[in-house]
Amino acid sequence: MNNSFDNNAPSSTTPPLWQAAYEQYGIRNNLDALEGKQNLIDLLQPKIDQHSDSVAFSMGPATLTFGQLDIASRRFAAFLQAQGINRGDRIAVQLPNILQYAVILLGSLRAGAVLVNVNPMYTHYELAHQLTDAQACGLIVLDGMSSAYEQLDDAVKTQLKWVVRCSIDPNAATSDNDIALLSQMGAHQTSSTNESHNVSESVTDNQPSSQENIAPENITFAHIMQSQREQDFKAVTIEREDLALLQYTGGTTGKPKGAMLTHYNVMANVCQCYAMFGSAIEAGRSEQIKILNPLPLYHIFSFTVCGLLGIYGGWEDILVTNPRDIEGLVKTIEQHRPHVIPSVNTLFIGMLHHPKFASLDFSRLALSIGGGTAIIKAVSDQWQQVTGMIINEGYGMSETSPVISFNPPGISSFNGSVGLPLAMMDIKIIDEDGGDCAIGIRGEVGIKGPQVMRGYWQRDNTDTFTEDGYFKSGDIGVMNAEGFLTLVDRKKDMILVSGFNVYPNEVEAALTDHPKVLEVAVIGIADAHSGEVPKAFVVKKDSSLTVEELQDFASERLTGYKRPQSYEFIDELPKTAVGKILRKSLR
Repeated sequence: MNNSFDNNAPSSTTPPLWQAAYEQYGIRNNLDALEGKQNLIDLLQPKIDQHSDSVAFSMGPATLTFGQLDIASRRFAAFLQAQGINRGDRIAVQLPNILQYAVILLGSLRAGAVLVNVNPMYTHYELAHQLTDAQACGLIVLDGMSSAYEQLDDAVKTQLKWVVRCSIDPNAATSDNDIALLSQMGAHQTSSTNESHNVSESVTDNQPSSQENIAPENITFAHIMQSQREQDFKAVTIEREDLALLQYTGGTTGKPKGAMLTHYNVMANVCQCYAMFGSAIEAGRSEQIKILNPLPLYHIFSFTVCGLLGIYGGWEDILVTNPRDIEGLVKTIEQHRPHVIPSVNTLFIGMLHHPKFASLDFSRLALSIGGGTAIIKAVSDQWQQVTGMIINEGYGMSETSPVISFNPPGISSFNGSVGLPLAMMDIKIIDEDGGDCAIGIRGEVGIKGPQVMRGYWQRDNTDTFTEDGYFKSGDIGVMNAEGFLTLVDRKKDMILVSGFNVYPNEVEAALTDHPKVLEVAVIGIADAHSGEVPKAFVVKKDSSLTVEELQDFASERLTGYKRPQSYEFIDELPKTAVGKILRKSLR
């Protein structure tokens, strides 16, 4: 079985179902921007050079220009080469949204290393699994968030040849202050990278040129920036099919699996996203685009759409280190007035309920992107009332780099779908026998395109793809005659009530319409009569809400077998770091 896809031409001469919609919304169904590009550095370097003096990433008052990012990433790549890192070696990065992350991701890609993104909140058990499964030879951590590393077994620590420690301590001396060193990077240089070498040498005068006196578990990011020279980095030949990421999935069944994403997978998705919505954001605007980034860069959506697409577009990526600080998040929006706000349903709700949010200036807002889990219509309606913009919902997975479909700019009202497939890809709806479903019929979403992973790292991929090369998503969806895809739910979350399928998203959306409800999560629980019945976990918006009110409300909105048979009020729903509700924890 071959799951490869022709990256440069449609899979057939027949126009896709969504061709008319593409023409309506001005979407080009090609990836011409990838012509002659072999890897992500080929794609991004011309943009970095073009925007050298512009801010690439900001974190509070600290900023990193494209020129500084260029120099710093080359120094980090030189460090990796000095450690003996070769093309294809795996490096684990366990960081929140900080400026160093941008340097490390670009430097690692330059050196041909494979990034293994790790949630900095992971326990040492979860960290150990990813390190051992990926066979990572190095780890980058943040001081103050390294307890998981400290608790690792000696056998796992021995696997790591080095550990780099980052710091965001604003009171550290300049020589130990990562952010201060980055802000000084390339001072006095012109926009030409080649002309920065003398500056580099002057910055590193009197600094140690090797790390032989530093324990391999105590190498600091600051030391790397001082001791390495960007011109010592030796360019690496990186092919399209070389791995760029091992992006571990959420582990819906068993332990997390690493999705093998190649350089071509990721750079194709960057260009697909630019074709779908990036160019529309820029149209008619002369100022630099600012994209808010409250979602962690270790998550594939933020990595590709905020991080890499931001670099490709020459945009400023506004890093939010702690999105749970809604007060700080609202202040950041007030200060920067971003053109793009990507988020998840729970974070949209948090912003909307902040007393100051409705008074902010949204005159520059061009696009609000929703993903992760289904966006509730009531939330999008309230967002539109406050900001003047609907939430444009999309669909993605770690296995697809991640974006699969999106509601393009120009959609005037929330439609409940996850939009149109991206350029140069195909989606089909598959029935239980493996056949194609007719338009309007529910089935599993199958995905084929240049952004689809090679497969799962060190796993049997026999059942991962169909025989004709479509990735089997595990999501239940339906496509309409215009090509818009609507997700119904995941197979694993479907509740079977006396032979009838109940999809939790549908029940949750109905109950969230109640004015006293803030959030809802629905699961299936065992029932002697029906096999399974729905149960709802509810977070109140109004403390006076009762079970009886919800029962009456559900009887108006849902047919009998879809109504929850029990309700439980809780203070907060369990969620991942990116806001996905953990139904498994509720079970």
